[in-house]
Amino acid sequence: MSGRASIFGVELHELGSDDEVRERLIRFLDGDRAAAVFTPNPEILLRARRDPSYADVLNSAELALPDGTGVAIALSLRERRSVRRWPGVELAGRLVRLAAARGDRVAFLGSAPDVAERAIARWRSVAPGLDARVVAPGIAIGAGGVGATPEDEAATIDAIRAVEPTIVLVGLGAPKQERWIAAHKSMFPSVRILVGVGGAFDMWAGRFRRAPRALHAIGLEWAWRLVLEPSRLPRIVNAVLVFPVRVLADHRS
Repeated sequence: MSGRASIFGVELHELGSDDEVRERLIRFLDGDRAAAVFTPNPEILLRARRDPSYADVLNSAELALPDGTGVAIALSLRERRSVRRWPGVELAGRLVRLAAARGDRVAFLGSAPDVAERAIARWRSVAPGLDARVVAPGIAIGAGGVGATPEDEAATIDAIRAVEPTIVLVGLGAPKQERWIAAHKSMFPSVRILVGVGGAFDMWAGRFRRAPRALHAIGLEWAWRLVLEPSRLPRIVNAVLVFPVRVLADHRS
């Protein structure tokens, strides 16, 4: 079942099944213009609460799916029904598999060049038909997104156009990737989907281990991250505790 919800002024699409997500992605791929796909998590939404311009960027997406245990908890409590979350790395994985099955070319933008290359190599081992390219390797990353200088930015745009991908996976982290996608999605004639994937390249390349499937199933992957990276404690507290409280408080005010 599909629907919509709003958190801090950011509209989120609720899709209840893998088939619904697949159908929506195929619709974008078969369309005639580029679509932005975001997966707002608690950190992203808390940033949007503080920064209305970022909320506007998130609201420009053709598809924004809730990511993170905190988002699912907050929406489920507020709406008094179960709300499914869609981890960004899993959504990106679905898109890569779909591209391999359809023969659509995928561009990997962001992260260190060797990381993106290793991520592609691992994907080709499970999806041999995947047509994937690393674009703009070695380009410096500026504060506003891709390109520390106008020359770097122009080189990045030219590199993507030269590859002619159907899908661009943008792994710059929030808020850079969403801002970059919103500003550039109409610049590439071949592209039909641009999606922000955060640290997916690092996970696919094996730099960071994802939590075991059992922890994902019960929404405790944040505990796994905390064990691996204790320095993330403040961020995890914000995501799992502070975020749901703020959502419910704002809704009742």
